[in-house]
Amino acid sequence: MSKLKFILWLIVFFLMRNKVFSQINNSLLSQEITVADSLEKRVSLSVSNQNFLKNNEYFNQITTGYTLFGSLLSTQFAYQPTKNLKLQAGIFLRKDFGNPNIQSIEPLLTLKYQKNGYSLLIGNLEGNLTHRLIEPIFNYERFITNYNENGIQIKVDKKKIWSDTWINWEVMQYNKSNYQEEFAAGNSTRFHLINNTQNKLIAIFQGIVTHKGGQIDVDTNAVHSKTNLALGFMYKRKLNGFFTEWNTQNYYTIYKELAAPASVAISEGSGYYLNSEVKTKYHVYANMSYWNGMNYLAPRGGDLFQSMSSIYAQNKVTEKNRQLLFMRLGYQKQIFENFNIDVRFEPYIDLINRFFEHSYSIYITYKKDFHLFNEKNNTKN
Repeated sequence: MSKLKFILWLIVFFLMRNKVFSQINNSLLSQEITVADSLEKRVSLSVSNQNFLKNNEYFNQITTGYTLFGSLLSTQFAYQPTKNLKLQAGIFLRKDFGNPNIQSIEPLLTLKYQKNGYSLLIGNLEGNLTHRLIEPIFNYERFITNYNENGIQIKVDKKKIWSDTWINWEVMQYNKSNYQEEFAAGNSTRFHLINNTQNKLIAIFQGIVTHKGGQIDVDTNAVHSKTNLALGFMYKRKLNGFFTEWNTQNYYTIYKELAAPASVAISEGSGYYLNSEVKTKYHVYANMSYWNGMNYLAPRGGDLFQSMSSIYAQNKVTEKNRQLLFMRLGYQKQIFENFNIDVRFEPYIDLINRFFEHSYSIYITYKKDFHLFNEKNNTKN
């Protein structure tokens, strides 16, 4: 047995013995709009600041290393005319450190209607990490690089079911445009089969369709439509003592080309994504994830999970089978109200090519809604 295999199986044995064998919890980085009876007739200022450092120390053929380092700021005025309806408008800024210019400036505009556990959003969506998609389908770095999603969204949040269906219109084309239109449509649904204070068992379906095409452009590239699906389950168990929770998430994923030219190298594939995690009372967590993908592609998925090289790779290569073992260690805590810190160390082993690489990241966020005045009497706090 090679030295690498011996070390690998030693790690696996140790972690399995200690119930550490998960998809990362990104709840501290998600973006949701609060609609509540208490906010009726209120005008408020919503501020969301997210500071990030993600350093990928990669030297493989699928993707090379790069660093994301900067700050995101979303500032919006919000008005809730009724107990079910909220309007928001503002501006989004992205500033990359080491660049004197603002990387991105975008207007924000959202209408959200919420009643009896159902929500409708038009404009800027509760997107990215809020969809709760797994990383082989959705790269969580997109909350930095593609923060804003625009379109329409329908959400359900009931006792037995949570569901999110959306269309994100990414590129609009016009008559005689020299580029294709692009959009992504998706669904993320969770059915709560067991839900008590000690145990939770959740059946999960996720799917996303990405499209590049259009009819009024002069672009000569072929139309592309791809779909990625995942079917799986999550089991959570509360623990007492040093360890506070153990959970496992396991998925079978599918990739398929719905419309593509005959020259496409990979038209369909699949993968297994197996995860387990343990959390401690000191806000430290450890998890392990195993990925086995065969001819798998996902236009919005994490680079490491792909069977073809990413835009960051030095050369275009194809790896039919990808087998990766991730061993993650993190710290997530609300330091005080509205202020959170999230630190991650994410090493992995490429089991086929036999090498070890890692990434690390720090996210510091502040989110708060400031009450300005009430419409009824126009009096300040």
